[in-house]
This record gives sequence, C-alpha cells and structure tokens, in this order.
Amino acid sequence: MSRYKWRDLLDINSKTKAYCSPLSCIAHIDINAFFAQVEQIRRNFSVDDPVVCVQWNSIIAVSYAARKYGITRMDSVFDAFKKCQNLVPVHTAVFRKGEDFWQYRDDCGSWYTEEEKMLTPEKNKVSLDPYRRESRKVIKIFHEWCDLVEKGSVDEVYMDLGRIVFSDLLFSDEFDDFVSIRDQFKNGQYDLDDYLPPLPRNLTISFKDGEDYNPDKNPVFQDWDDILFCLGAMTTDKIRQKIKDVLGYTTSCGVARTKTTAKLGSNFKKPDAQTVIRNSNVADYLDNESFELTSFWSMGGIIGKELSLLLELPSEKPLRHIRESWPVSSDDLTAFIKEKTQQKTTDNERFYSLPAESLQQLSDKVFQLARGDYRTTLNPRPMIRSMMSNKNLRGDSCRHYQDCLAWLEVFSGELIGRIKELEQEYERIFVPKTLTISTRTPGFQRHSRSSGIATGGRIKAKDLMELGTKLVKELDAKYGSTKDYYPLTNINMVISNFEILESGRTIIDMFGKQAQVVRKSGDDFLEVTDERLQPDESGTKRVLRCEPCKLDFDEETAFKEHSDFHYAMKLSESLNGVNEDSKNLSYGERKLLFSGLKRNNSGPKQSDNKKRQITGRNGDIYKYFNK
Repeated sequence: MSRYKWRDLLDINSKTKAYCSPLSCIAHIDINAFFAQVEQIRRNFSVDDPVVCVQWNSIIAVSYAARKYGITRMDSVFDAFKKCQNLVPVHTAVFRKGEDFWQYRDDCGSWYTEEEKMLTPEKNKVSLDPYRRESRKVIKIFHEWCDLVEKGSVDEVYMDLGRIVFSDLLFSDEFDDFVSIRDQFKNGQYDLDDYLPPLPRNLTISFKDGEDYNPDKNPVFQDWDDILFCLGAMTTDKIRQKIKDVLGYTTSCGVARTKTTAKLGSNFKKPDAQTVIRNSNVADYLDNESFELTSFWSMGGIIGKELSLLLELPSEKPLRHIRESWPVSSDDLTAFIKEKTQQKTTDNERFYSLPAESLQQLSDKVFQLARGDYRTTLNPRPMIRSMMSNKNLRGDSCRHYQDCLAWLEVFSGELIGRIKELEQEYERIFVPKTLTISTRTPGFQRHSRSSGIATGGRIKAKDLMELGTKLVKELDAKYGSTKDYYPLTNINMVISNFEILESGRTIIDMFGKQAQVVRKSGDDFLEVTDERLQPDESGTKRVLRCEPCKLDFDEETAFKEHSDFHYAMKLSESLNGVNEDSKNLSYGERKLLFSGLKRNNSGPKQSDNKKRQITGRNGDIYKYFNK
C-alpha cells in the first residue's frame, strides 16, 4: 500500500494546492551561459567556438567552449586572449549617447587597436534588450507546455508540473501502465483519506540514463511519487528538446518536490542535462554534493553567512548537522538561535540582528531547507515595483545640462522598450505613475526629483523625455551653478508605482482619445445565481452570463470576446448615436436619454425621435459609458 493518500494526488491538480502536496513535482530550468549562447547563435558560431560576451573590457558570459581554457567572468577580455588566442569576443548591443534605440556594433570593441572601432562607455550605454527578447521566446515555449510558470530571471524559470503529471497518470493514451488506478479514479471508488493502491508491476516507463540521482542504486519505483517524478522528467525533456530544436539553446533542468531543491538540481550537471531528485534521495543529495546553507537562493548573503557562524555549522555536511542537531521541530532551533544571540551580545561579538518576530519564521525556513522541504508557491504574475535605466559616467562625459538630456533620450527609449516587452510577455498593460531623475556628483552626493506621470493611457518615450527634461532642469537650476555638481558621475531614470491592467482595456487604444470608454472587467455583464454554480477542483465554478443578451458562457475567453462586442457597440453608439432599444444601455441610462421624448403613435415619422445623436463633443453619454 502507498504511503500517500488520494487527497495528496488530487491536490497536485490544483494550482493553489499542488506545491504543498507530498506528491508535488516542481522543475527548474535555466539556459546554459545564456548571453553567450545568444551571441553564438546570432553570429552563427559553432558550439565549439570559444565565445565570450563582453561589456567594455569585462566578460559577462562565458560559453562552455571558452570555459575549457579556464576563462571565467573574473577575467578581462585581454586576460582571456592570453588564455585562448582563438577567443571569439562579442560585445553587447549598445545605445549611443543621444539616441533612443540600441544596435549591435559587431566590428567594434575594446580589443580593436583602431580608435574608431573602440567602444567606449563615455559615448555608449549597454543594452540587454536582445537577451530579454530571446528570453521571451523561451518563456513562450514554457507556457505552451505548463499552466503555472514562474520566471526566476531572464534565463531561468520554475514550473509546477502538477497538472501535467496528474493528466499523464490518469488520462494520457501515451501510458498504459496505470489501468487499475485509472479505473478506480473514474469509477469514484475511493475516499480522499484512503491510501493510494500499490504500484503496478512491470512498469514500462523509466528514467533516462544518469538523470535519476541514485548513488546507492536503490530501487527506482517505490511509491507513486517516483512515478510522478518520472512522468515529470519525461515532460521536461520534451520541453528542453523543443527549445533546442526551435531556438537552438541548450538548457539544464532539476526536478524535485520544492523550488529550492529543483534549482540545486539544475546546477548539478551542465550543460544540456537534467537531474531528478526523488524524495527518497533528497537527504543524500544535500549531503553528498557539498551543499551549504549559503547554497540556497536567498541564503547566499549576510543572513546565510551569519547563521552558519551562529549555528556553528561544520564545513563537512553542514545540512546533515542541522537535521541531526534539531531533529524534531524548528522550535528547538529557534531557542538555540536566541541563546547564541544573547551570548554574542553579552560578549560584544558581531552578529546579524533579527527582529524577534522574524526569528521563528527564519528558523522554520532553515529547518525545512536542510531537509529539502521548504515549500513556496509559484508566482506566475509579474512583480514590478520599479524599473531603472542607469548610466555610470566617466571623466567629463556629462559636464552640463545638454549632456543630461542626451542620456535622457537613451533612458526613455530603453524603458519604453522594456515596458513593451513586459506587455508582450504577460499580455497586460503596464502604466507607471511616478518618474524620478537622480544624479550623483563627483563628491558622491545624490540629488533627485520626482513627479507623477499623467498620460491618461499607455505611456510613450516622449512622455518620459518631456517629464525627465523638466526634472533635470529643476536639478540644474538648483545645483548646476555650484562648483561641485558637474561633471556628474551617475544619472538615472526610474519609473515606479506601476498599475498593471488587463489587456482587454486596449480596445480604446485603437480609437485614440475620441472616446473615454474604460474597460474594467467582464463582470459588468455578469450575473451568477446559486442555481448556476457547478463544482470544480476549488469547490465552485461560475457560469458566466451576459444578462442583456441572456447568454451563458462556460469559458472565460469566450465571455471576454462577447464583452468586447458590447464595448465596441458602446463606442460606436457614443460616436454615432444610440437607439432606445440598445442592449448596451442600463435602465438608468435609458431613462435619462429617452424619458423626455414625447411619443406620438399617430404616424411613423415620429420614430426618428427615438434616436438621438449624442456625440463626444456635446453629449453627456460618455459619463455613463465611463462608469
């Protein structure tokens, strides 16, 4: 009999519950040496060419072919040439000072001896837009396969494979090993708290050679979690192969029960490989691969280092030490940290101070990380708080007000490009509400000015440029005449306080500002009654109804399309006139517009009075369409 229950299996079919299920299946995939691969493919170099991606004199990405020569990101491009005479350096795309677009200068770089071919930071700004563009292409493939994808950075994602493996196990025609459990599920012959049946014998599925971390050669399929990990690994292998076939990029993948462990797994074998860390092998993996507390994402900074000292972790198998020293609960770990903190305070030793209310939460995290069981949900939505375009200035490259304006042109173009990329990636509209210009003087003094952005819709580069110019003028008027202000050593533009809107609102963008119809949601036409509730995995499901048309929709996409029709009709009527029998008028709107009409049944000519030409110029109907 399995140690897992039907409830555990059904939970992975829910986006909100899957990550907490004992049968959770999470993947982490990153693109190998991403920037270097982008340039290798763009320039048609082979995988054996030692390509490095360069920013001025610094190397920011090293291909695996170049790594064979001992080249690292710590090297300058000149040091790299000493290690490999056949080095293929490729400089990033750049914005030129005073231009709002980026371009590649493939015949230029600091390694050229000709002065006209040397790219200098005084007149150029690095652009990472090409890598974000390629990232969107990869992300699109992930979304084609998986319904819950979290973007970790420009070159990595987390995927919750719950619904995929659930479907493969219980429904897919590709696998015929699971007839018994499928029959039991389809016939409803189970209770949520019943244990799952034993595994079928003579399974035909298997892991690929080397991808299952199993140093002790233990039996592979011991319970249903092993089955699900195998199905998940088969899916991630297909995803990675499609990325390679379509875009040419190799990737590395880790599959485990949590995000943190999956991320460690993707780094285990590189490049172009994947590692599955089954639940029965998690402890061995954490102990035998030289992992420390600081190996986990979010623990690599001051907190992780100070905790390692505070907990007196040994250099060998420190995570095992945590498990063995505090085997029962994180409460004992919390008490130990409190005791050590008080002791170091008494001895006046330096330590990382934590608020008392955060100590238990941190202890829980450490306790779970050491067991490979720190569970966090996947967030598919963008978390955009601010966006910056920044330029560190050298020498006298920004000596006066006009130099500032030239860099504002660059910043405006870069930020608008990044907003457009986000809108394409997430199919939403991103509207920043605040703009800040900040400068730094030779004496490292910071000065800044902020202002609200009032555009009434999508923001444009000229909007940022105009407002940025106003703020720079204010800074120059106050500080420009002082001897310590110029030449600036840094200037940046920050947009923040984003409003993220559904892309369905963009119907008005097609008509400019002629009509101020604002789409808030499809709920404007929605009516839900108790009789129309149907069960789904979360307990209830709304059947969407357009009350004016008395039509029902089971799918949200179809309902939104129908709602768009109503908004288009409202727009047309606001420009061309509205009929009394319009389905787009509320009772209040109809009463306001037509209650004063004198009806005359004596002849058909009076029917023309039922239509009023109420335009955007002199009519009041807009205020009702805006509600």
